[in-house]
Amino acid sequence: MSVYLDTSDIAQIKMLSDLLPIAGVTTNPTIVAKSGLKMVNLLPQIREALDSDGLIFGQVISTNADEIVDEALKLNQMVDNFIVKIPVNMQGIRAIKMLKSEGVATLGTAIYTSQQAILAALAGASFVAPYFNRIDTLTGNAIETVESISHLLSYHAQTCRIIGASFKNTKQVIECLSVSQSSVTIPVELAYQMMENPCVNDAINKFHQDWVDCYGSLSH
Repeated sequence: MSVYLDTSDIAQIKMLSDLLPIAGVTTNPTIVAKSGLKMVNLLPQIREALDSDGLIFGQVISTNADEIVDEALKLNQMVDNFIVKIPVNMQGIRAIKMLKSEGVATLGTAIYTSQQAILAALAGASFVAPYFNRIDTLTGNAIETVESISHLLSYHAQTCRIIGASFKNTKQVIECLSVSQSSVTIPVELAYQMMENPCVNDAINKFHQDWVDCYGSLSH
């Protein structure tokens, strides 16, 4: 199980990498566009911010398989430990298969169904990313879909791993992590929500007050 950050915010990557056991950073075209940087400039900054050999995921914008492969090969040269994200449709599956023969690691993204996931895995994807909240919005059965993907991978593509994406609350994150062999990529705001709970602060304040009431200060 691993936790990735779904962001291009360099300051937040630095801060949260210090706080959490972050396995890497995932991006998509929308996230990259928010940064205002081109991939050739953004990816090295993410690598530096991680201050580790964590994985970095970046997505192609091409839609034709041959063009996807050309773009993926260029992206793969920008930083080390890079995984190319490819939306899973007919052209995407073909590109994943082609990149497998080139030795380029890929993640099949925009996964809404278990059949998408298993086809991407069989084509050679190292990871598949089911869109948890979007699946729930469409069908209400995101957890069942992730469980189905997990079972299929365990039978037919043991080297492929799940990275759940598209979360709107921490409950969804924990549900996804309850599935065997699944990891998650979470936005910055959910990362903070998973660490903070007002009840914890209330308990700490109570401990401090009880200590002060007895000993007069927080010193030992």
